[in-house]
Amino acid sequence: MRGLRGRVAFVTGAAQGIGRGIALRLAEEGMDVAMADVNATVVCEEAKAIAAATGARTLALPVDVCDEEAVPLAIAACVRTFGGLDALINNAGVDLNGAPDALHRSTWNRLHDVDLWGPMLVTREALQPLAARGGAVVNIASTHAIVTQPGRAAYAAAKAGVGGLTRGLALDLGPRGIRVNAVLPGYVRTPIWSLWLDEAPDPEALLEVIAAHHPMRRLGTPADVAGLVAFLCSDDASFITGASYLVDGGYTVQSHTPTL
Repeated sequence: MRGLRGRVAFVTGAAQGIGRGIALRLAEEGMDVAMADVNATVVCEEAKAIAAATGARTLALPVDVCDEEAVPLAIAACVRTFGGLDALINNAGVDLNGAPDALHRSTWNRLHDVDLWGPMLVTREALQPLAARGGAVVNIASTHAIVTQPGRAAYAAAKAGVGGLTRGLALDLGPRGIRVNAVLPGYVRTPIWSLWLDEAPDPEALLEVIAAHHPMRRLGTPADVAGLVAFLCSDDASFITGASYLVDGGYTVQSHTPTL
């Protein structure tokens, strides 16, 4: 990708799954990467592993993206260590599955704090260094922002909110030279998804059924998402803002024919 080598990225939720995949890809592209995650032990281990594998400079930042005191300190540590900030990837998120009548306000608030307030807070605190370099923000949403399933109302609402946040920020921040886009992953095999998958009677059979519903006949990987994120952070995407991109192997473009 043009214009990534030597630049600086800040990735939230970077200890595992899609976030780790993004951090790895950006490091492979020659970026310095600040890896933020609430899991201090794992993010420190993964930052060291990515640095060793790529030769890139990494910085582990144990932080909760909802913490209004910790987030500014994390951004400041990134800028102090690497000299600036060019790309912010808001990936940190939590999942929630359950019927509406079993939903409690406390769980709703925690979900929306992490999945929706978190991207807003981190972006707010990163505005000054991003504007100084004409940076990019990439918000990781989900296909649940546009299509969803029973029991996912709260999660779908949060991810749809990320889409609205992306469009609004693109308008507000464009005059300051900051581009803002969203990526909507579909079925991507990650640790957070495995928690649900492992409850199935036959996880491997379920994986085969899900894969068969994709035109590409496979599930996604963190690397599939990371490639698009790298593009959106690069100079190749210099005139792209306010857009949302599906990374779902064609899953959401098809309808299912009713059968008897």
